[in-house]
Amino acid sequence: MKQISSMCAASVLLTGAFTTPVWANDRAEFVTAEDDVLTYAPAFFTDFNPQTALDMVNRVPGFSVSGGGDSRGLAGNLGNVLIDGRRPSSKDGVDTLLARLPAASVTEIQLIRSPIPGIDMAGQEQVVNVITNQSGSWTGTWRARLRVFENERIVPVGDVSATRATANGSLTLALDVSGHAWGNEVNRSEFLADETFLGSETERNQRSLYDITPSLAWQRDFASGNAVRVDSRIWGWRFTNARNGASVDAVGNAAGSEFAQSETNAWGTETTVDYDHILNETWSAKLTGLQRYESEEEDDFFDFFNSSGAFAERVNILESETSGESVLRGEVRRAASEARSLTLALEGAFNFLDGDVDITEDDGAGPVPVDLPVSDTRVEERRVDASARQIWRVSDGLTIDTTMAVEFSEIAQSGDAEQERTFTYFKPAFNAIWTPSEADQFSLSLVRSVGQLSFGEFISSVNVNDDETNLGNPNLEPERTWRLQADWERRFWDEGTVTVLVRHEWVEGVADVVPLGLTSEGPGNLGDGTRLRFQVNADIPTDRLGLSGGLLSVSGMTRETQVTDPVTGVERRFRNDEDWRFSVDFRQDLPQRGFAWGVDYSLQGDEDFYRRSRFERARVPRGDIDFFVERRMNNGLTAQVGAELLMGERKRERFDWPVSRADGFPTEIERRSINRDGVAYIQVSGVF
Repeated sequence: MKQISSMCAASVLLTGAFTTPVWANDRAEFVTAEDDVLTYAPAFFTDFNPQTALDMVNRVPGFSVSGGGDSRGLAGNLGNVLIDGRRPSSKDGVDTLLARLPAASVTEIQLIRSPIPGIDMAGQEQVVNVITNQSGSWTGTWRARLRVFENERIVPVGDVSATRATANGSLTLALDVSGHAWGNEVNRSEFLADETFLGSETERNQRSLYDITPSLAWQRDFASGNAVRVDSRIWGWRFTNARNGASVDAVGNAAGSEFAQSETNAWGTETTVDYDHILNETWSAKLTGLQRYESEEEDDFFDFFNSSGAFAERVNILESETSGESVLRGEVRRAASEARSLTLALEGAFNFLDGDVDITEDDGAGPVPVDLPVSDTRVEERRVDASARQIWRVSDGLTIDTTMAVEFSEIAQSGDAEQERTFTYFKPAFNAIWTPSEADQFSLSLVRSVGQLSFGEFISSVNVNDDETNLGNPNLEPERTWRLQADWERRFWDEGTVTVLVRHEWVEGVADVVPLGLTSEGPGNLGDGTRLRFQVNADIPTDRLGLSGGLLSVSGMTRETQVTDPVTGVERRFRNDEDWRFSVDFRQDLPQRGFAWGVDYSLQGDEDFYRRSRFERARVPRGDIDFFVERRMNNGLTAQVGAELLMGERKRERFDWPVSRADGFPTEIERRSINRDGVAYIQVSGVF
C-alpha cells in the first residue's frame, strides 16, 4: 500500500479573531500536514522518552488507542491502528502489539483524521499508521517491575520483545509475564427494613494471579506488492482466591464462620493469518483467517462452621469451559480514484463453547449432588456477514463513508437445553466527516450494530457469596443498537485538542438479568431502551500557562439510560451503567533533567443492579489515584516508581423483597463496604 506523505507544516485558527500555529514550540519542524493526514517524525516524541511504539502513539495529540467496538464479527472488533499501512487482525489488542515494537524501529507516525480511499479504516473515523524502519538489525525493549501490595506481598512482572525488520519483512518475538496479589477487606451489616440491626460479617479476601504469554508477529512483503502477516500467541494463567469470614449476631455473639478457596487454571492459543494480494492498479484483495482455542477449569469450595466453630457444611463447585472460534474473511477493494473506493467483504465464522458445572453439598455424611438446570451444555454458532462499503471524498474537506451489511446466524444449544434458532440482521452505517480547517473537524454518523453474545450466559452459574443463581438462558439474543452521534474536534496550541461528543442510542433487546419461569432468573433481554451520552475530552499543553513540558488531560461524561423494568413495569436505568464519569491526568516531562512525573485521578457515579426480588446500588470510592516519578539514566535505562491507590471504600447497598420487587416494600437491607489494598511499584526498563 502506498504510504501517505506529508508536505507542509500544520497551522490552524485558534479563535475566530486571530491565527495561531498549532505547533508553536521547537517540535513544529517535526510535524507536517497534507489533507487530513498529520505526520509526526520520531523527534517529535523524544522529550517523552518513548521506549515502545505504544509510548509514541499515546502522545499523538487528540488520539487514543482503541481495541475496536463490541459488535459481532472480526472487522467490527479491529482496532484503530495500522502498522506499515496494514491492519493487524489479531484480537490480542492493538495496544499489546504496539507495546512489543521498540520506539527505535519507528520512522514516522501518521494520524489519518478521516476515511481516505485506499486506506483500511475498517469503519474508524481516525486511525494511526505506524511506519517502521527496514534496517535489518535487531532492536528491542525490556521491562522489569516489582509490585509491592499493601498486604506485604511482592509480585515480580515484566516483558521483553525484540524486532528485526528488513526491506521485505519483519519479525517480532515477545514474552510477557504479569500478575497481581490484590487483597481486600469486606464488612457486611444486615438490617430489617425499619433499620433493626440483625448482624454483621467481616471477611478477608486474598487473590493471586500469574499469567505468561509468549507471542510472535511475522510479516513478509513480496516484490509484486503482496504480503503475508502472521500474529500468534499462547497464554496460560492461574488465579487463586482465599476467603476467611466470621459473623456475629445482633448482640455481638459469634454466629458462624466461613473459609473458601477458589482456583482457576486456564490456557489458550490464537493465530491470525493475513494475506494481501494486489490484482492490478485498481483492485486488491485480502484474506484473513483466525483460529482461537481456550480451556478453563475452576475448583471452588466453601466450608461453613457454626457459632461454636464446629464444621457445618461444605459446598463444592467444579466448572469447566472449552471454547473455540474459527473465522475466515475475504475482502475485495476497488480504488476507482483518489476520491472513491469500494470494499466488498464476506466473512464466515464458527464459534462454540462446551460448559459443565457440578455442585455438591456435604454436611458430614458425604457429598450429595445438587441439581442445577442447564449446567451441562454445548453452544454453537454459525455466522455469515456480507458487506459493501464505499468511501467518497466529496471535496478536500468533506468525506462520506457508507456501509450496507447483513448478517445471517444460527445458534444451536444441546445438552441440558435443546434449541436451535436463526437470525438475520441488517447493519447499515453512514458517516459524514467535514474538516473546514486544520483546526476543526465535525462528524455525524448513524450506525446500526449487533452486540457480542457471551456464550457463558447460556450456562447456569452460582454465586455462593451473594446467594445468587443465574440459570442459563437458551433464548438469549444479542443487543441491537441504532446509534446517532455528532462529534466536534478543535485543535489548538502545541498538543492541544478538545473533543465534544453527543450520542443517542436506541437499543433493542437490552441485556440484563430477567425472570425465567415462576421463581428463577438469569441473563436475558428486556424490551427496547434508550441511552443518551454527552462527553467532553480535552488535552491542554501547559507550556503557555507557565509550566513547561506539561500536558493536562481532562475527560467528563454524563449518561442517561431508560428501559422498562420487567418486574415492576416502571422505567429505570440500564444495569451496570454509571450515569457519569470524570478523570484528570497530568504529566510533566523535563528532558533536560532526565526527569518526568505524573498523576491521574478518576471518579464515577453509582451503578444499579436489578433482580426479581433484589435491588443493589454500588457506590465507588472517592476516586482512584495513581502517580509515578521517572528518571532517565546515562546508560539508557529508565527507572520509575509509582503507586495505585483507592481514595476510600467501595460501598454497596442491597434491598431484598420476600417475593418480588413489584410487591410491597423490601424487608431486609444489607450494607457492604470493601477496602481494597493499595499497591506500589518500582520498575526498570531499557532498550537494545
